[in-house]
Amino acid sequence: MVMKKLGVSLLLLVLSIILLSACNSENEAEAETDNNSGSKKITLWYWNRGLDESVLEKVKEEFPDIQLDLQKLPPGKDYKTKLTALLTSKPGKDSPDLVLMNIWLSEYLPYSEKFLNLYDYNGKDIEQNYPAWKVQQGVSGDGKTMIAVPVDTAPTGLFYREDIFKDAGIASSPEELSDKVKSWDNYVSVLQELKDKKGVYAESSMKDVFSKQINKLDKRYFDADNKFIGDQEHIKQEWDKAISLGKDGLVLGNIEELTQEWNAALINGEIVGYDGPVWAKDIIIDTAPALSGKWKVSRSPVADGNDGGSFLSVLKSSKNPEIAVKIAEFINNEENQVTSYKNMSLFPAHNKALANTELGQSEEYFGGQNTSEVFVESAKNVKEAFRGTKETIVSTAFRDELDLVATENKDPEKAWQDALDKIARDLSM
Repeated sequence: MVMKKLGVSLLLLVLSIILLSACNSENEAEAETDNNSGSKKITLWYWNRGLDESVLEKVKEEFPDIQLDLQKLPPGKDYKTKLTALLTSKPGKDSPDLVLMNIWLSEYLPYSEKFLNLYDYNGKDIEQNYPAWKVQQGVSGDGKTMIAVPVDTAPTGLFYREDIFKDAGIASSPEELSDKVKSWDNYVSVLQELKDKKGVYAESSMKDVFSKQINKLDKRYFDADNKFIGDQEHIKQEWDKAISLGKDGLVLGNIEELTQEWNAALINGEIVGYDGPVWAKDIIIDTAPALSGKWKVSRSPVADGNDGGSFLSVLKSSKNPEIAVKIAEFINNEENQVTSYKNMSLFPAHNKALANTELGQSEEYFGGQNTSEVFVESAKNVKEAFRGTKETIVSTAFRDELDLVATENKDPEKAWQDALDKIARDLSM
């Protein structure tokens, strides 16, 4: 009986060993399969409407051997928080290969060592395809590291109510208005005429006037060494311009652009002009459909600006960097950027796309004007300007103080100094 029990025990032990070995072999095989498939897997982080879904489908066709894992994440602050967490921790097996970034790209230049330097992957050829000012936004201050491929741009134009401007005797065509607002003084004269003759406005707050003018400069708040220069005369001049418009009553009040209150002013005809980016076209159309045919677009006052635009970057932790770079280039080639503009209003960054005759067409809402022609010229003429890693801190401080000037009648010079003091404190932290 003892021998029989011993025999049964031995048999069970042998079977257990065989079964365990089989399971281990199966797990190893699965792991090997996962590893093999992982070597051809590209994970992309982006947000809704950040990339054209039809173009992403074309990526799968163009790269049939690649398993493309598209991860659509919440936009805005949530996206940046997740991206920051990724860049401040060790890469894991689920880390993305490609990440979409917006105009706030400069905030992540301190993490440039976490990104692939595209200059090591045909970057010099890549940058020839895009406007220099756009490429520069994704390049380190010393010019040695390129971390992003341009996706889209956000050139500006002056959206205006053609009927109102004509009736006020200001301009009868976009071309005439473009010529009339080439200088700041001339633009102020136009704003004065609108108020005096029609009781309407093309600017709604001092803080937005200030921010928009900063977007037109060839130097901003920081130099190429990321040293703060926002206390210098080129910024103070724009501050004084904004203050002057407020003092002279040439802004509607303290209404932030593209808010519900601003939308209401657009609908009721208090706001008849807007110096804004190309992507605002859809907002204006959706906000005031009854005004179809009454709007046109001229070049921006004083100079062309840019307000937005995104990029694709490759993480250095990618197991397939060459493929990831090729995918980034493919998504942003001429054909696909034109497609993205038609489908998603993502205005192209690629030079050939900007010259493509399919880019624009007659637009009923804008009285039959092909507004793309205006924005193409704007995109070609935006000035190169280095963006520092802490632009948001600076911009917020200035805008907050302009709020106080508008709402509490704070002395503009004290507001200026208080903004600089706060910036100094925040930058030292």
